[in-house]
Parts: sequence; structure tokens; C-alpha cells
Amino acid sequence: MIVLKILMWILLAVLGLILLALILPASAKISYIGGKFSYSVKYSFLPVLDSNGGGILNKLKGRKNKVSQKEDSNEICDESDIFRSEETSEKDKTEGSELKSADNIPEENDDASEKEKNSVPKKSKKKRTNAESEEKKSKLESIIELWEAADRPVLKIFKGIKLSELYIDFIIANEDAYKCALNYGRVSGAVYQLLGWLSVLFNVKLKTIDIIPGFSVSKSCWDASVKISFNLMTPIIAGIWFLLIYIFKIFIPSRKKKKLEVR
Repeated sequence: MIVLKILMWILLAVLGLILLALILPASAKISYIGGKFSYSVKYSFLPVLDSNGGGILNKLKGRKNKVSQKEDSNEICDESDIFRSEETSEKDKTEGSELKSADNIPEENDDASEKEKNSVPKKSKKKRTNAESEEKKSKLESIIELWEAADRPVLKIFKGIKLSELYIDFIIANEDAYKCALNYGRVSGAVYQLLGWLSVLFNVKLKTIDIIPGFSVSKSCWDASVKISFNLMTPIIAGIWFLLIYIFKIFIPSRKKKKLEVR
């Protein structure tokens, strides 16, 4: 009994740790400011990756590289292994030449097979085409049903992705005022359309959006940054939701239809 209690407590502790890991959010900051690209990835408060070389993964990679360098320095090639590899390469060459000579043998004509294909009756061909068309229709119907079942869960996953602290500071510069105005209109229209599309799919929170025409400026400025956060529990909930929809909307009705057809 004591052993069972200990095992139960261990299982509960493991389950608790898994739930904690799923509840805690993962986040990433991406920025391009002043012509410099930088990024940082965090799992809750733990730094995972960093453009400056920080984070847990970068440290682990550094250790692995050190170990591999030590192993490479300790390795010594034997002359006997090199000699054996040369002998095997020569054998492979001779075998390849023999295979090529064997491949040059002329093949027989396939007139008999062509006659058999032409001798197939037209009725069987029509049946085959009808069967193939029915299979295609059934596949399309199944794909449409799956998409209808996965529609809401997929939207749930997308809405679980949060784009916060979205910062855009663009200066559209050109010496020609007419070209500058045209470029400003195109860029601002594209950016605001993209923001509208992103706000439909994801959970978006804006910080500052500034797009300015630089009539008297020689160089354009393209500063932008965003924080992306995601909860690992969201795809699990969406997956369970999809399974329930699939079972009660597609799987059970299809079984009932098959039973009725058999009767």
C-alpha cells in the first residue's frame, strides 16, 4: 500500500508539472530597428534563445561544440582503413562497369502487352472511369467534412496567438515628391490591410503605427517590432474539440449510414 501511495504521489506530481508547463506561455520578441535585426525567445521567465548568444539553447550548443572539437582532436585515421576504402572503391568501379555492359543488352518488344491493352472492352473502361469519379467525389466530400469539423478548432489556435506591443515606424523617402507620395500610398495601404487581416486571425494589440512620407529625406526608415506569445494548452483544447466534433458529426453518422446500406 505504501508503494502504491508513493507511486500515486509521483504520478500526481508529474501531471502537475505537465499542466504547469502547458499553462505557462511561450513568447518571442522580434525587432528590426536602426537596420539591426534582433530576437529573443522565452518560456515564461526562462530565456531560451537570444540574438546576442544568450539563452539555454545557445549554452547547450556551445557545450556540444566544445565536446565535438575535443573528440575530433582525439581521432586518428589508420592507414589500413584508407587502403581498404581504396580497394572497395576499385571493386565498386569494376562491378559498375559489368552492370553497364549487362544493361546494354537489347530489350524485347512489348507488342503483346499493347495488343492486350487495346483488346480491353469499352464497358470495363466505362466502369473504371465511373468508379474513379465516385472515389474522387467521396474523397472531396470527406475533405470538406474534415475542414468543416476543423474550422472552429483551427480558429481557436490562431486566436490563441497574441501579437502585442506591435510597433511600426516607417519613413517613405524619395527625392521626387510625386514618387514619394505614390510609394507612401502603396505602403500605408498594404500595411493597414495586413493589420486588418492579422487582427481577424490573431489577437492583436498595437503600440504605435506611424507611416510618414519623407519628402526631404534621402533614406527610408523601416523600424518594426512585435511580441508574439502563445499558450501550449490552446492546441490541446482545440484538438480535443476537433475530436469531439469529428466523432459526433462525421464518424457516428457515417457508421449509421453503412449499417442502413447493409440492411
